[in-house]
Amino acid sequence: MTTTLRALALLHNQLPCALAAAVLTLVAPFALAQSDVLPLTTPSGKPPAFTIVSIKRHGTASGGGGTEGCYVDTCHFTGRPLLAFIMVAYNLSQRPILGNPLPSDSDLYDLDAKIDPADLPATPLSSRQLAHLLEPVLADRFQLRVHHEMRTLPVYRIVLAKGGLKMKESASPAPAALGSPELPTGAPPGSCYHTSAGNGLRVERDCSMNDIKNILEGPSGRYLIDKTGLTGRYDFELHWTPDDTPADSPLAGGPSIFTAVEEQLGLKLQPAKAPVDVLVIDSAKRPSQN
Repeated sequence: MTTTLRALALLHNQLPCALAAAVLTLVAPFALAQSDVLPLTTPSGKPPAFTIVSIKRHGTASGGGGTEGCYVDTCHFTGRPLLAFIMVAYNLSQRPILGNPLPSDSDLYDLDAKIDPADLPATPLSSRQLAHLLEPVLADRFQLRVHHEMRTLPVYRIVLAKGGLKMKESASPAPAALGSPELPTGAPPGSCYHTSAGNGLRVERDCSMNDIKNILEGPSGRYLIDKTGLTGRYDFELHWTPDDTPADSPLAGGPSIFTAVEEQLGLKLQPAKAPVDVLVIDSAKRPSQN
């Protein structure tokens, strides 16, 4: 079975830390990850890792609650399928996935993973770095086995539209602005973040073209390749009508994502084919009990 980017986007709309990508959140605003590179050591001299892990079948008796996502020293999710955890751990908004993670995708789980407070790195980990630490957790508890392949797939190339760029270049935020409503607490300059996000809406600040590429992959339904040559950071608002919008919805009759990107951002999505790094799920099992 092939899971497309559009199918992944349905889950991605609910996941706060699939970040380097088009990262939609359950809590806003949420800063995008700065780097996937993990510090080499912790106070114990070992690489950072989740040492306190709880995975339970979701049900009416499940604890739940709290802010979902990966932050500070924890990843916490309630009532999610394994596919959602895979998306977060492997940053799947950037590429498609092949295979079914479990015989029944309706199995839902609560996951809590935490780094031992005594072994936190001196430099706080980003949400993306924390999410990366879920890979060995899924391998251990779900017996998840995956591999990468290059596949030639339909993609979209991002190019400048004929009317020229319509996004505004970002102004560098002053240090005093950190922690203000306009900039998430702890988000350093150079963090792409959104001040508003919803069905058919993105209001983004201080984003590179790589951030913008990741943001547009979900609604466009394909892997994107940036061909603009733009190196700046930009602010923009994007309003569009998703493909699955009901006819009686207030959003009905609005522009498609393709029209909106061209008219509102000054960019164009051109169809093409290109080699894409695909994650293939070889096998997985229901998790062992805590």
